[in-house]
Amino acid sequence: MGHDARGNARFVTTLNSGANGPIPDHVISVRNTINAALQEAEIDPTRPVLVAVSGGADSMTALDALQAIGEASGQTVIACHFNHRMRGADSDADEQYVREAAESRGLAYLGDGADVSAYAKEERMSVEDAARRLRYGFLGRAAVQEGAQAAITGHTLDDQAETVLLHIVRGSGLAGVRGMRLTSQTPRRWGGGTLTVIRPLLRVHREDTEEYCRERGIVPRLDVSNESTTFSRNRLRLNVMPELEAINPRVAESITRLSDTAAEEFAALQEVVDELWEHVLDNSDSETHMVTLDRRLLKITRPALRRSLLRKAFVDAAGTSVDLLRTHVTDMDRITETGAGRSLDLPHGIRFETRTDTVMFSPVNMEDAPYPEPIEPIEMSVPGRIEFPGGESIELELIDRPDDLDPSSESFQYADPAAFESVVTLRNRTEGDRFRPLGMDTDTRLKDLFVNAGVPRSWRDRVPILEGSRGIAWVAGLRISEWARVPPDAGKVLRISFNA
Repeated sequence: MGHDARGNARFVTTLNSGANGPIPDHVISVRNTINAALQEAEIDPTRPVLVAVSGGADSMTALDALQAIGEASGQTVIACHFNHRMRGADSDADEQYVREAAESRGLAYLGDGADVSAYAKEERMSVEDAARRLRYGFLGRAAVQEGAQAAITGHTLDDQAETVLLHIVRGSGLAGVRGMRLTSQTPRRWGGGTLTVIRPLLRVHREDTEEYCRERGIVPRLDVSNESTTFSRNRLRLNVMPELEAINPRVAESITRLSDTAAEEFAALQEVVDELWEHVLDNSDSETHMVTLDRRLLKITRPALRRSLLRKAFVDAAGTSVDLLRTHVTDMDRITETGAGRSLDLPHGIRFETRTDTVMFSPVNMEDAPYPEPIEPIEMSVPGRIEFPGGESIELELIDRPDDLDPSSESFQYADPAAFESVVTLRNRTEGDRFRPLGMDTDTRLKDLFVNAGVPRSWRDRVPILEGSRGIAWVAGLRISEWARVPPDAGKVLRISFNA
C-alpha cells in the first residue's frame, strides 16, 4: 500500500499476494479505483463495513477488494447475503457459496432471506422493488447489529448506464437522470433505520470485474435469471444496450457523463431550493415522518422551483427519492394549484394532501386528523355527551341564548332545540349524503361541502355527523343545517360542541 500526492492510501505494484507472486496490474487498477471511491465517500477505517454479496462477479470483486483494503487499513469487513428464494435450489446454492467464501477468507458472515415473490404480491409491487426493499431492509438491520457505518454494493458503470436509461424511460426528471450516486440513504421504513449505501464500483465496467475474478482465481456464481427478459432491466441490458453500443461503443461512459452533468446541475438547483425551504416549510417531524409546507407561498413560487420543493418534502417524509417519478411530482404540482381537500398516494406509503393553507406529506393512515376513528351509528340523547376512545368528545347542551350566534366556530355551533327530538343519531358519512348548510336555500352533496371547505380526503370518513328525522343536522367542524337555525324569538339554544 502506497500513498498518492494528497496522502490517500493507494495500491502499488510491489504489493504481492504472498505465495502467488505480484498482483496483476488489472487487479491493482480496480482496487485503486475502488479505494479512491471509498476515500471520496469519506469512509472511516475504524468502523466496520458490510459488503452485499450475491456471489456474482461484481459483488465478489467488491468483497475481494474490500478485504485487501481492509487488511491494509485495519478495517473490519463483513460479508452479507440475502436469499431472495426465487430460483429454488440455485438460490440456496448462491447462499452457500457466499457463506463458504466468507468463511474461507476468515470474514464474518451474515445471511437472511425471504419469499420475495409472495411479498411482492402481498404489497402489490413489482418483484424487483420487493427484492430491493427486503434486501436493503436486511442490510439496515445488519448495520445496526454490527455497528457498521455503511453497506458496500457491487453496482458498476454498466449498472449506472442501465439505471439512467430506465429512469428516462419511466419519466424521471433531473433527479432520476442522475442515476445512482456514490453514496445514498435507504428509506427508514425499509427496516433497520436509515442505511448508508456506498457504490465504489461505479467507475468500473462489468467486464473489468469479470477479468478481476479470472486473475484472482475467483469462480463467481452465474444467475441464469439475468438472461430472462421478464425483468425490464434485463430487457434493456440484453436488447437495448447492444443496439446503442452499435452506434457508440462507449455509450455506457456517455450515459454516465450525462448522469454526472445532471448531478451537478441538480446540486446547483438544490442550493436555491434549500434557501426557499426555510420560508415554505411549515413543519417537519422526524418521528411521525410528517412534513407540511405553506401552500400559499408554494402557489406563488416559480413552477420548476415549486416542483423541487415538493420533491424535497417527499424525500424528508419517505427518507429516499427512490421510485418517485416525474409524473408523481407533476401531479403534486397540479393539485397544489387546483384546490384544497385533494390527495395523492405516493411511493413508500406516503400520502400527499392539499389543505386550505398547507400541503402535507405523511405515511398512509397516520394523517393528523382532528376527528376520532370511524364509528358505527349510535344513538345520542339531547341534551347529552359522548366521549371517544381517543379523548375527543361531543356535547349537546341546552343554554340561554347568547348575544352572539357566530356560526363560524369550528368547535361549537348553536341550533334550535325545538328542531331536535330527544334522541339523534351520531354517525359518519355515507354514500349519497346531502345537506342544506346554514344560509343556503338548496341541498348540496356532503362530498362537495368537504371539498369546498378543504377537508382532506383521509379525514372525511371520520367526521362526526348528527342526524335527526329531518336529515343531517350538524357536520363537525363545519355547520349546522338550515332547518336547525335558531329562530329570532328563541330564549334557549342547543350548543353543539366538538372537542378534539
